[in-house]
Amino acid sequence: MTNKECYDSLLEMYVAIHKDAIKSPNLPIQTAISEALKLQENALQDKDQLITTDLDATLIDDLAPRAYACKHAQIMWEKVFKAKSDAEDLWREKAPKAYDLRDTLLHYCRYVYRNDKDLKDRIDRIADGSGHDDLVMDLANLANLGKENPEPLTANSIDLTLFDQAETMSNECGDLLAKVHGARTASDADAKEMRDRAYTYLKQAVDAVRAAGRFVFWRNEKRIDLYGSEYFRELRENSRKEKEEELEA
Repeated sequence: MTNKECYDSLLEMYVAIHKDAIKSPNLPIQTAISEALKLQENALQDKDQLITTDLDATLIDDLAPRAYACKHAQIMWEKVFKAKSDAEDLWREKAPKAYDLRDTLLHYCRYVYRNDKDLKDRIDRIADGSGHDDLVMDLANLANLGKENPEPLTANSIDLTLFDQAETMSNECGDLLAKVHGARTASDADAKEMRDRAYTYLKQAVDAVRAAGRFVFWRNEKRIDLYGSEYFRELRENSRKEKEEELEA
């Protein structure tokens, strides 16, 4: 089965996991997946010994499908996360230009409409407020103002295309802010939670198989190591070396 097919086949199991039981990965997710697949290879070799315990033998066979499903869940989460990250990068690039255009148009409008009380009041209302959401509305309102009252602008040699730019920039900024702050929030939460649920379901099988392996091979140093995490073993070893170096310094 493909990663997605594995994921779809286990979706019901993911949903059944109680929220309090959901675990977030405490190691790189690809490392967790790789270790699960290696664990299955070793456990299949030792299956006859492992099933002498109360280990559910199907967990050994389930390791690969659970790992592939977890990989799909991670890909989906990364896709959502990257979309949001890309939007944030674009926003940081576009925001200064948007604020500069807003300030420029306010400056022009305050001058050319200075003798029209109604338009002057309208400009004051546009200028009132702050923040990114306000910026989006300011650009849209300034675009409408300029297009509805072009004569004073033309009389002062002001480029009317700036107001078209304001309308376009308002729409673009609004879309980016929706991706950064609003529209994607639910997707972010859902994608991450499903990734965590898939990891939790994988970890449940990994933990059970490892526990049985450590029980069976408790006097076999070479074999028992196969039922531990290489990642955390290396972390412990590096930490030990650092402490020894500190004592020697």
